[in-house]
Amino acid sequence: MRKTEDAGATWLGLEEAARRLDVHPATLRDWADRGRIRAFRTPGGHRRFSEEDVNALQVQSTPDLSLLMHATVGQARLAMNGGRLAGEGWYAQFDEATKAGQRRLGIDLVELLVAYLGDRDADWSPQITGLGERYAALSRQAGISLGASLRAFHLFEGLVRSSVGELAAARVPAPADLDQSAAWFLNEVRVAMVESLSKEG
Repeated sequence: MRKTEDAGATWLGLEEAARRLDVHPATLRDWADRGRIRAFRTPGGHRRFSEEDVNALQVQSTPDLSLLMHATVGQARLAMNGGRLAGEGWYAQFDEATKAGQRRLGIDLVELLVAYLGDRDADWSPQITGLGERYAALSRQAGISLGASLRAFHLFEGLVRSSVGELAAARVPAPADLDQSAAWFLNEVRVAMVESLSKEG
């Protein structure tokens, strides 16, 4: 991410840029950190995003499927605020760093799922395997058992599947086999995670 503003460019605030792209602000911050969209910080620490890049991303995006990100983030917040996670035994094993890592991976997973659903003819195997390996690495780093890792993934998988159901219920235009495709994708990530953990075990 750039530290200073480029002369002559037009810049948008976080909320406006996220609204135009129909993505969660956290997703937009991540895109900036990865260099997908030009951004800089004001002296007050606020992010500004290139309007030119926002317009280009609008053309590339799949707005109907991007609603999946919003729905999943909403489901995750409900689970946290409703105390659902606190009641899970495995959740007590997670320190703050692990929880933050799980949130980051959750966002990355939904972003990759949206990309996969938008272009299922492409070979997503390397990205899917890489994501599963990152889940495994986080589990190893935090000293979490395979069982706890699978329970955590299963809960998040349920949130994603519930979000897919919300899209169908709202009659949002999407692939007819959206649920089946999402289920396949999630299972492949889980398999990659288990295989990676098994190699180390």
